[in-house]
Amino acid sequence: MEMHLRFGMHRDIQLMHEEKDLYDGFVIPAHILSYQEASTSAFVTSLPDKSYVIDPMTFIFQNPRGTHFNDDDELRPSVRKLCVDYGKELVDSLEGLGTDDTLSAAQVASVPNLAKSIAKFQLDKVPAASATSAAAKYLKRYAKTEYKLPRYVLSPYYFFHDVGDEWYKLSVSSLKTVQSQKLKVPVAGVVAAHVAALTTSGIKTIVEDYSTSECVFIWIDDFNQTQVGRPAIRRLRKLIKAFDEKGVRVELLYGGYIGVMSHFDGLDAISHGILYTTHKSMYLTPGGGGAPERYYIPAFKEFRSLSQTEVIVQKQPELLCDCRVCKEIIRGKPNRFMRLAADPEMLRRHFLAVRRMELDGIEKVKLEGVLKELRTTYEKYDELVSLLPNPDAYMTEGSMQGLGYLDTWADAFDPDVE
Repeated sequence: MEMHLRFGMHRDIQLMHEEKDLYDGFVIPAHILSYQEASTSAFVTSLPDKSYVIDPMTFIFQNPRGTHFNDDDELRPSVRKLCVDYGKELVDSLEGLGTDDTLSAAQVASVPNLAKSIAKFQLDKVPAASATSAAAKYLKRYAKTEYKLPRYVLSPYYFFHDVGDEWYKLSVSSLKTVQSQKLKVPVAGVVAAHVAALTTSGIKTIVEDYSTSECVFIWIDDFNQTQVGRPAIRRLRKLIKAFDEKGVRVELLYGGYIGVMSHFDGLDAISHGILYTTHKSMYLTPGGGGAPERYYIPAFKEFRSLSQTEVIVQKQPELLCDCRVCKEIIRGKPNRFMRLAADPEMLRRHFLAVRRMELDGIEKVKLEGVLKELRTTYEKYDELVSLLPNPDAYMTEGSMQGLGYLDTWADAFDPDVE
């Protein structure tokens, strides 16, 4: 399986260069490319051996007016820049909204040539921006720079609750418009849905409408893998399987270990950041703020804070990771764990190394073995972890989270469990 890193912070650039053998490509959010075009385009050209796509981020136009404006009631600079790149009429539309109002699908659809402009942005922005004098100082930082086209142009997309709503119709019509352009690269559809839309009939309609693409990217809103239940997981699996049976390449725009397991359903790739965005809500405003410093526990298939992880490994040292990063720093000794706090970069390298092993390993095992591993870990550690003192209680309240999600995943993937 493939791993594509979601570019979110410029501090990750050096790491993405040094650990480029661990991932297959990357995803560039359009608002970052638009607002920081010189540095971001230079970064794209600095890794010519890595494929990439540009996420058009069109879902943000569904959010309330207040999410787009600052405390001075001015349109956020990054939003304004993206609107201008896509169609300046979007600026007027957003500024004309009441405080809690949102744009309608009809208002977005009325922006002249919007879908075509978004496709053009994905093809032209990087070469144009990287040729500017502003980009020159960034290009000098890299030993090699070369522009190449994105592997797909992603069609504009909007979240929908039902295949009958106007946002779904706009997403499908936008896909058809971009496909009609006969571009230099293939067009990929993006299915951005609330899980409620994934009914049997809903999945049938989605697959019929989107299987005209050779690839689809799927984003299920706020699909937090430690909180979703079996029905939601199974709905996602059915959607992936249905596309795979049509011969369509399937990728998750955001994904964690459930995405890794979806290899068994035909998933080809997952995307996420480094320590962040394994899931995302459409209602979160794109913006700044660094990722939290946390540790990925391989046996738990999830992140924990450093303070929680220290408590856990002191009690159960066998949970210490044996990746190359942890071997070098922790050396199998729990009392050395917090050395990672002094060098947070190692947390990122650890996660990438483990995720690469997970993706490579899932192709070599059978589903039954994965389910057994999940259930064994749940049975052995769930109660123990739940009873440990929670050093983060002042922030998270209550006890540490148990491992019930592992049992949920196992049941959701087990063909013998109804």
